[in-house]
Amino acid sequence: MTHRLPGLVLTEHELRVPLDHARPDGEQITVFAREVAEPDGRDKPFLVYLQGGPGFEAPRPTGSPRGPGWLDRALKDYRVLMLDQRGTGRSSPVGELPGTPAEQAEYLSHFRADSIVRDAELLRRALGVERWSVLGQSFGGLCVTSYLSLAPEGLREAFITGGLPVLGPRVDDVYRATYARMLDRNRRYYERFPEDRERVRALVAQL
Repeated sequence: MTHRLPGLVLTEHELRVPLDHARPDGEQITVFAREVAEPDGRDKPFLVYLQGGPGFEAPRPTGSPRGPGWLDRALKDYRVLMLDQRGTGRSSPVGELPGTPAEQAEYLSHFRADSIVRDAELLRRALGVERWSVLGQSFGGLCVTSYLSLAPEGLREAFITGGLPVLGPRVDDVYRATYARMLDRNRRYYERFPEDRERVRALVAQL
């Protein structure tokens, strides 16, 4: 289905994909993506946007203004495919999870970056695209690094604005160091602005 907004052409895509890519004949879910292009840009190469989260759908461009902020620049060179990652937006929702906590965790294990990459690859083939570009923000950046590992043959190029996996120390060590630094920054802040301490405590209590 195609819609037109001022200065934009939006084309909707839906694809049935396996819940578990290791069992392609098993349970199926739907993945939704919205193709965003300028009226004269519908033949430009694809840039697939992988949203942060996990758990957030892709942005919804409205045409005036054409948010998100990077979209105007991207549309100069690409048509952008806004993917609602599995379980979000107009893709099949996760919904209520029956069963034990272990069974629920097993079900949710099919909503990680590796499954999102495999969904994107099925969509790429369904659209007849030889290779495309990807842009990842936050958790989407983790999806991009997974894409580079799992299916580099499907990529022209990869852009990451945040969400790189830890390649050196364990993440617990990184957060431990971050916590110590933030504790020191907070101490120094309240030494300079002691009147803010009660204000922040009141905000925390309100939240």
